[in-house]
Amino acid sequence: MGLEKIRRAVLADAKAKATRITDSAKKSAAGVLKSRKEVAEQEFDRICRHRMQAIEEEYNRKLIRLKGVAGKQILDKRNALLKSLFDKAKKEILAWPSDKYAAVMSRLIAKAAGGYAGEIRVHSDETGIFHMVLSELNEGRDAKITLSRGAPLPERGGFVFVSTNFEVDQTLDTILKEIEYDMLPVIAESLFQEQ
Repeated sequence: MGLEKIRRAVLADAKAKATRITDSAKKSAAGVLKSRKEVAEQEFDRICRHRMQAIEEEYNRKLIRLKGVAGKQILDKRNALLKSLFDKAKKEILAWPSDKYAAVMSRLIAKAAGGYAGEIRVHSDETGIFHMVLSELNEGRDAKITLSRGAPLPERGGFVFVSTNFEVDQTLDTILKEIEYDMLPVIAESLFQEQ
């Protein structure tokens, strides 16, 4: 019987040690598992944040690019509309009755020439009108202005005054471009203000 007791005692002791080792291993494995799970969750969160940030940055870049393209298209359409307005203004001026056109050109010549003598270059179709304007304008002037016999302007509308010291471009294209440049912010605001 003594041997049986020893055997039971050894088995009980071995069982207790095995239970402690198993419990300790389970606790250790649970701790390692929990630690690795936390590390994996942190890594997952980091990767997820990084990917979400990359996606957000990519969409922001695309959005900025699309806004740029849309802004350029709007600007192109605005510019085309403004150009058509000034083209229409030029056509309208060229369609004025000759007396109204002549009166405006007379004022422009007087302003451009000041007290200087010189000549004006005009389109060949407008020499009659400008000849009449100059004959009236030169009546009270000491410094005479004549029509240029060479190099007519390529397009109707306005003139170029040439003196010995300076030249003044008063063609309709130049005048309208200056008006467009000066008035562009005002015109654009009134035509394209957001409502």
